[in-house]
Amino acid sequence: MTDARQFNDDIVEPTLAEFDEEFSCLRRAFLAVAVVDALAAQIYAQAVEHNINPFDLLGWHEDGDPSDPNDSKFRHRIAENCTGFQIVRDVAKANKHAVLTRGKPIVKRADQVVSKSKGFGLGRYGEGRFGGVYQVIIRFDDGEEAYLEHQILEAHDTLLNLVELLEQHLA
Repeated sequence: MTDARQFNDDIVEPTLAEFDEEFSCLRRAFLAVAVVDALAAQIYAQAVEHNINPFDLLGWHEDGDPSDPNDSKFRHRIAENCTGFQIVRDVAKANKHAVLTRGKPIVKRADQVVSKSKGFGLGRYGEGRFGGVYQVIIRFDDGEEAYLEHQILEAHDTLLNLVELLEQHLA
């Protein structure tokens, strides 16, 4: 089994770099979403394999069997504390199922993710690319929009912190 750090270094980082090079490409965006979402599963699986309760990494203790192969609760807890991960998780599920009908996803449909320009000078300062270029945007049901790249990077940072905590537990 590949450990979470190796998965990040071999799969996630190169995929994010490819998306960074072509930030308007939906295919690269969807691949970036998939591998960042998968990193959470890698963290969970490595913790379980080493008899570490994965929820302890989150500072939250979950009663029950920590060796349960279902990482849904773990992902849910990460999403509660990181909006970027919640969006990434929802986009990954929407890409898989086309439409999400269970729970309260922020992104319910795969077609809410588009490549478009928000126009020159639009959007929040420090998010997205400068100059009104095409980039991957999430359109929420309330009419708001967000740059998917920003959400992916926030989620990835959160997961890297969990990888570091896991490595500390293993040391």
